[in-house]
Amino acid sequence: MRTVWTPLAVKQATRGVIAACAIGLLMSFFEIGLATMRERAKVADLVDQILDLAEGSAALAAWNLDPQLSREVSRSVLAISSVEAVEITLTDGQQLWAASRPSPAAERSPLTEAVFGDLVVGMRELRQPVSSPAKGTPQVTGQLTIRLIPEVVAADFLAFSAAILMGGLLRNVLLGLALAWVFHRFLTRPLIDLGRAIATVNPQKPMQSPVRMPAGHHNDELGYVVSRFNEMLAKLHFSQLELRRLATRDTLTDLPNRGLVTERLSHALVRAKRNGNRVAVLFMDLDRFKHINDSLGHSTGDLLLRGVADRLRATVRAEDTVGRLGGDEFLVIAEHVPDATEAMRVAERLQQALARAFTLEGNQVHAGCSIGIALYPEDGADPETLLRHADVAMYAAKGSGSGTFRFFSQEMTDRAVRRLRTEASLREAVEHREFELFYQPKVDARTGRVRGVEALLRWRLGDRYVPPMDFIGLAEETGLIVPIGEWVLREACRTAAAWGRRFGPLTMAVNVSARQLSDPFFPVRVAEILEETSLAPERLILELTETALMRDMEANARVLDTLRGTGVGIAIDDFGTGYSSLAYLRQLPVTILKVDRSFVSEIPEDTAIAATVIALADKLGLLTVAEGVETEEQRRWLAEEGCAMIQGFLISRPLPRPEIEAVIAASQAGTPAPTPGPEPEPALSR
Repeated sequence: MRTVWTPLAVKQATRGVIAACAIGLLMSFFEIGLATMRERAKVADLVDQILDLAEGSAALAAWNLDPQLSREVSRSVLAISSVEAVEITLTDGQQLWAASRPSPAAERSPLTEAVFGDLVVGMRELRQPVSSPAKGTPQVTGQLTIRLIPEVVAADFLAFSAAILMGGLLRNVLLGLALAWVFHRFLTRPLIDLGRAIATVNPQKPMQSPVRMPAGHHNDELGYVVSRFNEMLAKLHFSQLELRRLATRDTLTDLPNRGLVTERLSHALVRAKRNGNRVAVLFMDLDRFKHINDSLGHSTGDLLLRGVADRLRATVRAEDTVGRLGGDEFLVIAEHVPDATEAMRVAERLQQALARAFTLEGNQVHAGCSIGIALYPEDGADPETLLRHADVAMYAAKGSGSGTFRFFSQEMTDRAVRRLRTEASLREAVEHREFELFYQPKVDARTGRVRGVEALLRWRLGDRYVPPMDFIGLAEETGLIVPIGEWVLREACRTAAAWGRRFGPLTMAVNVSARQLSDPFFPVRVAEILEETSLAPERLILELTETALMRDMEANARVLDTLRGTGVGIAIDDFGTGYSSLAYLRQLPVTILKVDRSFVSEIPEDTAIAATVIALADKLGLLTVAEGVETEEQRRWLAEEGCAMIQGFLISRPLPRPEIEAVIAASQAGTPAPTPGPEPEPALSR
């Protein structure tokens, strides 16, 4: 591309010309000043010469009263171009001779006076007395008067000065343009080329097009800039490589992480679709890894993960991919798999590779694995579906015992059967009222006095309790959570009313599901139950999770406004683990924030989040309740920080009604509560 004059080049040329002209003018003025001094001296000499030329002859003419000689003197003097007139007068004032130039006199010029200054006054009229030529004492016989024209004397000098100025100006303009061209050729144009080269650099591949060094600039400042820029491109290239490695590689094992695995799976599916092949996705989870990690330490666990990664890499083919999804979960993508039998052989080889003991820091460690297998195209046509189905199959394998593998299709059948059985049992439980309520006390953080309880649902199935996590989700999906939730609310309100008559006012917190909250008639049912059980609305607290609130923010806000209008309290459960948006705290009629147990468990080592939640609640005028308090240090810190109430195993685990009543009675009497019996259910949780 042809280089044109840019605004920078035009500015550069203009400034160069102006600078050259300014310097040239200064030099020209200096030259004219010197020439003026010389010219003034020449003019003074000229005046003296004219007077010397005419004085002798004029004196003789005046002495002899000779008009003819006077005429000759005048003629010779007027021959000088700068002489305007000549006059010879006698001492008695009589004019002997007078003559002048026939041409009109030149007009006075201020420039002439500026150049010659005071000389101009003397030049315009020269008066010289003339004396007799007789011997002895000279006798003045008359006066010679000569009038000069200074403009004529100065004309040549002024022309000379103008020539100097114009010539210097032209020279300086040409010099400025020449300098501008030189700068443009050797600086501006290389800068333009450098800018164009920089514009072609691909930020994603900076080393693909480094900036070329301009010719002739290897050892100057421009070459230095280009070298530094290319060094910066090299650093950018290597930093991008490192960032890509960190973004796509697991830092512990250097295996592809979830993002890179998903990308490679996408490419594998494209190739498989084009070639008509199958792809097997094997989702692996190590057996007993948590036990190894807890018993031998995290450093040993890390060594085990590295060892597993090495063995998996050594077992699969070069075209296959091994990745780590996180924790103890690994993924293998096997391409060109003809059928499910070959996928099964791959799974068996992987399990055999991991069956051999690992020697880690002097310990013999065995790490089997459970594998879930999903096949393309049978079990999914996109990476997300295949990964999800392989994950489901892995959990089926894990449920069948360690060291096994399952295909997704088999797991789907098993899962459907389990779901149907659980749903049937859950419907029977609703019909036969096989649910119970346990209660966990909430106490004043400072005094330890019981101020309320939280009602927690339990399902007794035969001689065991079904963990809530195993049926609450299913109850939500099937809609059974609505009758279950209504039963929980009625039973909790009835209990709270009875305790009010026995122990005085205590608050009763009841968990509300998203399905219940989405019912526009839910506030009506709550009001009916409160009236039926004679429980004051301010003693009922409805606890909701952030996830449930955000499903339909606008509709939920209307329902909660109606509930709050009756006096019922609204608590946000597990605050900080979901959306944690200040916007919804301002929009919803929330009265209580519950600090999640995951934040409380970090106290006193890490108090930042818990302190922030408490401070936020205080600013918004909300009450705070801390869940999962298990140590005295946690209780003391929460009390000092201003948390109103606490609940957790430090106070009491969830208890049946008779046992919680003993705890409440002991709290009101100011005596230690009776020690509760053994936990009646495994890992009771809400």
